This record gives sequence, C-alpha cells and structure tokens, in this order.
Amino acid sequence: MNYYHVSVDLGKRKRFSWGDHKELINFKRIVCTICGYGQLITADPNQKDPKDPDLKFDDKAWNMEIYMHRNHFADFALLGIRTIVSEKARTVLLENFNNAVDFGDLKMTSLRDFTEQEKKELRGRIGSAWVNRIANDPPQYFRLLLKQGMDLDFKKSKVKLVLDCPECGCKFYKEPRIKLIRKEISFPPRYLIESTWKGYDIFYAEGRGFTMFCTERFIEAYEQAELTGLLFDQIHHLSDTETKDREGNILTDGNPISSSTFLI
Repeated sequence: MNYYHVSVDLGKRKRFSWGDHKELINFKRIVCTICGYGQLITADPNQKDPKDPDLKFDDKAWNMEIYMHRNHFADFALLGIRTIVSEKARTVLLENFNNAVDFGDLKMTSLRDFTEQEKKELRGRIGSAWVNRIANDPPQYFRLLLKQGMDLDFKKSKVKLVLDCPECGCKFYKEPRIKLIRKEISFPPRYLIESTWKGYDIFYAEGRGFTMFCTERFIEAYEQAELTGLLFDQIHHLSDTETKDREGNILTDGNPISSSTFLI
C-alpha cells in the first residue's frame, strides 16, 4: 500500500480561491474548565454555565459564515489551516469514503452582502484591493472533517504529548524546532507507524495537526471524478537502517529526501 501527503493546491498560473471567516453563527466562547484551552459550543448566546449538559465539545457544531477571495473556485480550498470542499467533492467523498469523512455546514456570503461599515473595517485589516477581490455568488462549500487514521511514532519523531484533556479532547505537543538550512526551511522528520493504519483512505495522523494523508484509492477516485484543488506527494517507506547527511537530511540511495513525513 502506498500513502501520500495531501496538500491544497493554491494554483500556480492562476491562484485558486480561498475562504475566510466573516463570523461564527450561534456560537458562544466558553472555555473548558479542565484544561483552559478547549472551547464549548452552544446555540444559546446567553448561555453562561459551562457545566450545562446541552453544551458540547464538537468540531462539527461550529457553524460559520465565510466569504471567498477571488473567483477561481476549486473543489478543495483552504479556510485558514482547514480544508473546505465543494458540493461535487462532498458527493464523491460520501459515495466512496463514507466511513472516513464528515462535514460541517458553512453559510456562504458575497461581497454585496457586506454592509458599508463591514467593508470599511475589512479594508483596515486586509486592504482595499483584497476587499474588491471578494467573490460574489460563490458556490456552496462544506468543512471537511477527517478522522485520525494512523499513529505517530512519538519517540522516533522526538514529539512529546504535553496535554490530553479528558473533557474536551484538546491536545498539545512539544516538537523539535524548524531549522533554516541554506536559506530554506527544513522541517524535522515525522514517522508514522504503518501498522496502525485504521483503513481510512483519507485521514489525519496524530501529532500532524490538520495535515491530510491518503491512499492510492483516494487519488483514483479524485482523478476519475476530475476534482480539482489537491496535490499529492508519496510518502517514503524507511527502515531502521536509513542514513543521514551532515546536515541531518535523511538519505535514500545516497540522495536527500525532501519529504518531512516517513512510514516505518
């Protein structure tokens, strides 16, 4: 089985559209009383009691209103560090990978929906040129929610889990620092344990945040449906005998590997 690191294609000659938050709908920020980091979600903006049983720590519950920059829409796009998908992509994912995916609702808004005061405030944050590039009548997008499909080798990756809240599920990791080598950013290597793969064809991996990974089967469905907006980079299988050069870059067949994620 071959696995791939998945990234959102920003577009080379013509930049793809990407999303940005306008506001959170039916949302009140109530901090987790256990760890102090996680946020409780409630549909009642007047809710004050963090112990109310109707509150829940649920990523899917975040209901957002967003706008899109530019008018070049792909099936997969960025919303901050998260991925959003078109109606077409959502249908393909549900038909082929229903056990691996879930979706969060989004309310799409156009430039014409902004009040003059909202436009003025936004110009102060991102500039007039960017405000004028906000799309009118963007297609419907959905937040893509994935499951953890493979474990990280914490010891080999030199990553420590420093917080795992039993109440809200919030996790924090202590990781090696990113290096700057020959004016290029060098990410410390991460090692995924292939034997822990849970059978999902698109997934997250513990300790890798919202970085997506997939199998060949996902790429086949993606290409067959002629979806747009993703790039794929095959992950290398490494044994315990891999070697490194003087700068710490992992070598295979005597040549440095540019990828920062490996299978063991």
